[in-house]
Amino acid sequence: MKQIKNILFLFLFLCAKICAQTNYVVEPFSLNNSYSNEIFSLSVRNGVIFISDRRTNVLVNRRDPSNDPLFHLYFVSMDGSQFGSPQSLSNSIPVNAHHGTCTVSADGNEMFFAANDATGQRIYSARWSGSEWVGIQPFAHNRPGFTTTNPSLSRDGTRLFFASDMPGGYGGFDIYVSERTIRGWEAPRNLGPEINTSGNELYPFIQGNGELYFSSTEHGSMGGLDIFSAREINGAWGAVQRKEEPINSTADDISYTASDAYGTNGFFASNRNDDTFNVYSFDMLFPVFSECTEMEENYYTYILREGGLASETETFMFVWEMGDGTTRYGEEVLHTFPAVGQYEIQLSVLDTITNEISNSVSYIFDVLDFEQPYITVPEIIEAGVSVSLDASETFLPDFEIDDYYWFLGDGTRKMGIITEHTYSAPGTYRIQLGVIGRPKSGNIREQVKICVYRDITVR
Repeated sequence: MKQIKNILFLFLFLCAKICAQTNYVVEPFSLNNSYSNEIFSLSVRNGVIFISDRRTNVLVNRRDPSNDPLFHLYFVSMDGSQFGSPQSLSNSIPVNAHHGTCTVSADGNEMFFAANDATGQRIYSARWSGSEWVGIQPFAHNRPGFTTTNPSLSRDGTRLFFASDMPGGYGGFDIYVSERTIRGWEAPRNLGPEINTSGNELYPFIQGNGELYFSSTEHGSMGGLDIFSAREINGAWGAVQRKEEPINSTADDISYTASDAYGTNGFFASNRNDDTFNVYSFDMLFPVFSECTEMEENYYTYILREGGLASETETFMFVWEMGDGTTRYGEEVLHTFPAVGQYEIQLSVLDTITNEISNSVSYIFDVLDFEQPYITVPEIIEAGVSVSLDASETFLPDFEIDDYYWFLGDGTRKMGIITEHTYSAPGTYRIQLGVIGRPKSGNIREQVKICVYRDITVR
């Protein structure tokens, strides 16, 4: 069975490369129950936490005042691809209330979850004792009379994102963030109009690489709630991007969570097949570049110093013939060469009294690009206008490149040395260019990944 799955994945990967139809494989999650709603899943220590309104006891059928079955948090252990039997997440969490989504710290020892009390849904925290979630405490910024829900903790544990309909927002539910300091959790801050709208923004998830995912009825939704993402760039949220199909559909698509820091795989929930919500798993077909550095601009500017030819005095001066038609004077000079190439530099000592050259030396100076993938694209472009993105100036002289991968900052992924793209909305976008290849020399023939990024403005 594993071999068949690997063959299927390889086929889908090749199809994605050739057909460019999708970036993801999406499948119904095996824990779905045809008689219940499954609205959330999260990979945790040796298993999965999920939310369901399934009935687990033939004698007890817990319901809310509207006679709807209660949603509860469950944990199911995982051994390879095999799941155990779902169990209640914790005996400490009240069972006579709806449970909402949860988030677990990177070390697995702290959890925040949502649960209903007498006046609405609130966020609570708990700590792992080694065998049980204990020490349940309400979040400091729950607001009486308003809903506080969908917590998501940043990987470093310093920021808690959540959704709320508290006063002062842009309408409906907005997404907020609270910073953890030595004094505790600071007052929540609305993420602003780049993220929030007059509609509903729910189910925030802050991915390990810092990307924010959430569901919204606005931002150009295909229908109902769609899943969107945004990246924080220099302290501000960049353009919001809708995830492509098959992640999104014309139905409600909610509660995106990733199993790793880069969104290689994970879960979301949708009612795309009927009125019942089911959890779906996704696997990304494009390769993941876990380390991406800011691209260096090639300015070809150097500081050159005389290295012992003579000592400059009032009567002797250094003269630099730069090999590009320009001349510089002094013991130390700053010079910008016009382009990559080899330049024959001649350094002479000029007797300023006799105007004669007393000593001279010449040498070849190599002006090179930075060894990196290189993105050629205008810094400012217009929305709705096709733009070319070019990687042909990539300079990796000791590297055999197999493929070029573009991550265009709006959810679009493409391949090739040169590609065309049209950005539909203004904003700041982070373009990433990743290359996969092998060193030309040495015994290492395994594939190596190299990635750079640069930011552009679409207006």
